[in-house]
Amino acid sequence: MKKLLAFSLLAIAATAATADAAWLQYSVASPGDLLLPWNRPDVYGIRLDMPYGHNKGSVIGVDLGIVGVADEDVIGIAVTAANIADMGATEGLQFGLLANRTKELYGIQLASALNWNEDVAYGLQMALVNYDGEFYGLQLGGINWFVGNAYGASIGAFMLSNSSFTGFSAGCLNYAMKKVSGLQLGGINLAAESSAGLQLGLVNISKHHEGVQLGIINLNSSGFLPCFPFVNFNFSR
Repeated sequence: MKKLLAFSLLAIAATAATADAAWLQYSVASPGDLLLPWNRPDVYGIRLDMPYGHNKGSVIGVDLGIVGVADEDVIGIAVTAANIADMGATEGLQFGLLANRTKELYGIQLASALNWNEDVAYGLQMALVNYDGEFYGLQLGGINWFVGNAYGASIGAFMLSNSSFTGFSAGCLNYAMKKVSGLQLGGINLAAESSAGLQLGLVNISKHHEGVQLGIINLNSSGFLPCFPFVNFNFSR
């Protein structure tokens, strides 16, 4: 009982540091259930989500627990089963046992199932499914899916790009709806509009490829032949 009282007094003193932010927050089930000593929009320090923490502002520091939600930025280290920053950015390390979701990422994002970024991501992502708007960095996963332009490396079973991809992609299927520049390494490499560089795979398909294709089947309407086994190339602009 004395230890519990001492902890409670320490928590109250900790959260009384500023009018709008606490450096220690413990949340049980919802934003209003147990915030010591009262609800504050920001946390600058440590937030414990046991099992659910939600702040209307930002969390800067360390976020630990089951489900952590912040309406604005999460900066620092977040280790929970699910991390969510709905309207803000995540800067630092975001480790979700199941999933991470944020508007923007600047750092490292690790999850077993899903990493989801609405706008832009800079850094490293690793999960079964990685989904981004625009991406700069390295993705490791089962499915790497880019809605916007991507620059860097994608390594996984499937790479899907709704826009343009520049860099290195390796997978069973590498598919880009627009332009691909760099190296495609995979079972099937497909560029719906155009590609440039090297396609190395069992089947290489490009509407217009500038560079070299190496594979069992190479389709390129701009190649020295539209379809040719083992090697096809085009160096005209």
